[in-house]
Amino acid sequence: MDKKFRVNTNGERDIWSTAEETPETATFRRGGSQSQAPQMQQQPSSQFHQPESSHQRVSNGFLNDLQTLESSFGGLSFSDSTVRQNSQPMPPNRYNHVINGGGSGVVVVGGGGNGYMPPLSAAYYQRELEGMQRFNYYQRELEGMQRFNQMQQRLSVQNDCSNRSSYDTYGLLNNGIMNGVSYSSRNHVSDQNPWDYSNGFGTGMNNPWMGSGYNHDQALAMANWREPPSILSMAKDKDLRDHLLMLLLGPQESVDVIYNALFAHLFDLMVDSHANDVVRRLMDKCSPEQIIQILDMVTQSQSQFVNLCFDPLGSKAMKWLVINTRLRCGEDQILRFLGAITTVALRLTRSSNAKEVILECFCQFTFPQCRHLVEVVAGHCYQIAIDQHGCSLIQQCFNNKRPMPFQIRQRFIIEIITHALKLCLNCYGNYVVQYVVELENQQVTEALVVQLLGSYAYLARNKYGSHAVQKLLQLKSINTRLIVNDLVQEIDTLLLDPFGNYVIQTAWFVSKDDVRQMLRWHIERNIRLMRCNKFGNKILERLNI
Repeated sequence: MDKKFRVNTNGERDIWSTAEETPETATFRRGGSQSQAPQMQQQPSSQFHQPESSHQRVSNGFLNDLQTLESSFGGLSFSDSTVRQNSQPMPPNRYNHVINGGGSGVVVVGGGGNGYMPPLSAAYYQRELEGMQRFNYYQRELEGMQRFNQMQQRLSVQNDCSNRSSYDTYGLLNNGIMNGVSYSSRNHVSDQNPWDYSNGFGTGMNNPWMGSGYNHDQALAMANWREPPSILSMAKDKDLRDHLLMLLLGPQESVDVIYNALFAHLFDLMVDSHANDVVRRLMDKCSPEQIIQILDMVTQSQSQFVNLCFDPLGSKAMKWLVINTRLRCGEDQILRFLGAITTVALRLTRSSNAKEVILECFCQFTFPQCRHLVEVVAGHCYQIAIDQHGCSLIQQCFNNKRPMPFQIRQRFIIEIITHALKLCLNCYGNYVVQYVVELENQQVTEALVVQLLGSYAYLARNKYGSHAVQKLLQLKSINTRLIVNDLVQEIDTLLLDPFGNYVIQTAWFVSKDDVRQMLRWHIERNIRLMRCNKFGNKILERLNI
């Protein structure tokens, strides 16, 4: 652009002067010589026009000078068309500093773009908030519709299945898994459209997901069951087990359906904490043919049978099977079952749980039926009695609370008396001997005393044998002179023995005067040695000698 220079009033060239002088530059040029402030360039009609008011006029003229300078820069040569073609309009910056112009518009001081922007009023933010709330509300409504449609489909499947008679035995009708929800009410819900306002549903009073019409039982039933549970899963479930137990009290057709569904899984169900009760109730309702099938299944594998008896819950199921075998099976099936138990009897006696199965057999079956089992256990009486669990089995055979055949008890008593000496020296076997003594059977006690004659001094020096000797001395039904005479043979040793001194003390207190005088004579003869021994001093202090 061709520029013409001229000399101003001060004698200097005016470089701002161009070939074509614009009104803005002319005004700016005259600003230094005139006292009147120039007028602002008129804004286009597309922008917000702010009329001049009294508070816009500043006394010091700072704002007017700023507007004049802004208008002057707008007429510079930098606004050439070539520059405007290469430059892009700067978008308005929402973080620009604003100066309130006093009207509806706001003057933007910093940043590019338009000089004015509309204010963001409280009504604007209120509309935005209401829009977000409506969006969230419709989103929740849509999710509720989807959930209810899924529950409606599941409930429809249950209602269709409940119309079949075979499904009735699964316990899915009014007395089944629906927790008291009647069949008609469930059909009513499944046939209705929950979002049909003509039927009173939707967001109104009868909406099953909100409002006072919410039905907890229906919602719980629809939420819990994606599909009808199987009988096997019901048997293992803590809550549904009770429904299955109630169905087993029904007709035999229901029992047969449940039996067919559970038969292949009996081993697992017998050791399950919840299904164990179902199996035992099922055995009570089974027919004789079904009990025989159960017997054949549990005895076909010896290892599984032993593991089942070792389990705390499995042993209870086996005891229930023994009872139902006696009630519903014939002689052949009973003998076959007892034969299977006899084969593993010695292994079963060494378990606190499995021994209960053997004891139940002794109680439920007669001696001729379980003769072979009794002979196996009695033939190994010593090996069983010196075991922790085996000694408990032998003792419970003489428990009056168990109605056991007399022949079985007599058979064990004979074996105990035969092995009495070895049993008295064992930490577990001596309890078996003491238990037999406590039966207070005169014939048994006399036979036991005679069996141990000549060994009382030897037993008195043993930790466990001394307990058995003291138990015999305390019996009032026998003549203690036989035992004391046997002890006197080695009394010099027993007076100084850590275990024998207790036997001598017991003999002193249970004996009569003539026997006590004999013991005093032996004690006074050894009193000098006894005073030098702590065990001898115990006798002297106890007897006041």
